Amino acid sequence: MDSIEFDAIIRHPRTIIHIDVDCFYAQVEMLRHPELQSKPLGVQQKNIVVTSNYLAREYGIKKCMSVEEALQLCPELALVNGEDLTHYRHYSAKILKILHRFTPLVERLGFDDNFLDVTSIVQKYMNSGNDSELNISINMEDEHPVGKVFGPSEEECPCGCHSRLIIASKIAAEIREQIYKDLHITCSAGIGHNKLLAKLVGLLHKPNQQTLIFPCSAAMLLSTIESVSKIPGVGQKTTQLLMSNNIKTVDDLRKTPLEALEKKIGIDLARKLKDNAEGIDETVVKPTGKRQSIGLEDGFKSVSLIAEVESRLGALLRRLTELAMEDGRIPVAMRLTVRKHDFNKSASGKRETRQCALPKHLLPSSKSGIYDHAKMLALAMKLFHRTVDVSKPFHLTLLGVAFTKFEERSSGKNSITSFLRKQVAVQSVLDISSEEGVSDINLGSPMSVNQDSNDGSAMSTTSSPISKPIGTNNQTVDDDVLNEIEPLPKKTRLEVWLSGRRESPSNEMADLRLSPSSPMQLSPKIDAAVLKSLPIDIQREVTRSWPTTSKPKSNNILKYFIANK
Repeated sequence: MDSIEFDAIIRHPRTIIHIDVDCFYAQVEMLRHPELQSKPLGVQQKNIVVTSNYLAREYGIKKCMSVEEALQLCPELALVNGEDLTHYRHYSAKILKILHRFTPLVERLGFDDNFLDVTSIVQKYMNSGNDSELNISINMEDEHPVGKVFGPSEEECPCGCHSRLIIASKIAAEIREQIYKDLHITCSAGIGHNKLLAKLVGLLHKPNQQTLIFPCSAAMLLSTIESVSKIPGVGQKTTQLLMSNNIKTVDDLRKTPLEALEKKIGIDLARKLKDNAEGIDETVVKPTGKRQSIGLEDGFKSVSLIAEVESRLGALLRRLTELAMEDGRIPVAMRLTVRKHDFNKSASGKRETRQCALPKHLLPSSKSGIYDHAKMLALAMKLFHRTVDVSKPFHLTLLGVAFTKFEERSSGKNSITSFLRKQVAVQSVLDISSEEGVSDINLGSPMSVNQDSNDGSAMSTTSSPISKPIGTNNQTVDDDVLNEIEPLPKKTRLEVWLSGRRESPSNEMADLRLSPSSPMQLSPKIDAAVLKSLPIDIQREVTRSWPTTSKPKSNNILKYFIANK
């Protein structure tokens, strides 16, 4: 194998498929309402059309367009309320289950967006011509890919990725066919040697189509992108940062020297974007596990009354507890999210979150048990009052509530989960994070605050010792419930060291031997100068081995201090 071939293998080792469900919400609604399949359809949330079917898009309707504007473009547009995500969630789970039939390496980015790493599957087909586990028959003699190909396909890469990608295109076709056969939902697909190219090329031909790209066409594909904001992973803030430095297109990104770009946007981001501009993406497909948080949000123009806040939180909690029961795990903490609007401040409109541990007595004792809705709502309102200063006028535009940091439900009284739950209860919630950048809960405080706004209405929390144990017979959530569930105060490093230090005769003897006031009685075989130069913990390890009448083992630390060995 020559050096050129080796370099190519290093660069193109993986085979990635990106599956994107076509107008997912609209397809689900057309399945639920077959009479709408031949009509222009929009899915409405509040006063926004969040998505539409392709018939509606022919009229110029786009994502996140206002309902008023959409109806002006298409007066016969059928609108369906899509604020309840239950049906979308169920269909998304079914699609994910189908994808897992092909490979466990599935990274789910949303209800309708999935990456699959099929490298090992492709290799099995290349080695044996079939995969007995998948039971899919692929014609290995047919060297033509399924679907469309972006760019030239004549130039083959020395690493062999050309053949691997062709096989992957046939697997992608099987995946799409299986989803349609089981669910009557169409998907589009992109096939490439990395996630970046697979996602971008899959967007070129929709709906219900698939496109393949070979490595030699990567730079050509990136050149077709009009704005740097179209690069996957480049968000609004990064786009603004690039625009402020007069970097608007991928070609601008390529022309900017790496050193200059590093000074403007940072080393890591600069190198990542320079690679992306050439079609290079080394990120791997990360299999999606169970969600670390389950939450719901409700947006509105303005809410200024406590009674309305309680009503909206109650509705969110009823649905949230249903989702938690479907999940089957035990939530450890609750997170409340609000978005404030202050007409006198320009920094309003940002989210603020608080979270606290969930007392055990608020949770159902079994999977079939029911959450105590009244107590859950009382706890959520406690969080709300600690987030919003209700003694002053307030205006909210969003409320959200979520359960975070789940534990697996125990199967019996003697299970490890049950044991840990009894010992720890809900006093030590240490590693609670959210997908929205919420800071972790700190030791010594029952709640953490992620205060984006500067309105100063959020009250700071201080730690207090747990005054009484949390009982299972509490009927109300009183004023002290948040203090009851806060973590214990954090110990100093010295206290931790002292509490973990073994108090044994060997320790005491070692301390006595190494004490400056009592000279050490060294063995004649020990070099005192060498021993004295060692750290104190090593000296103790050596001296604990005294006295000894047997010959030291070959790997014993004493052998390094025996003189004239």
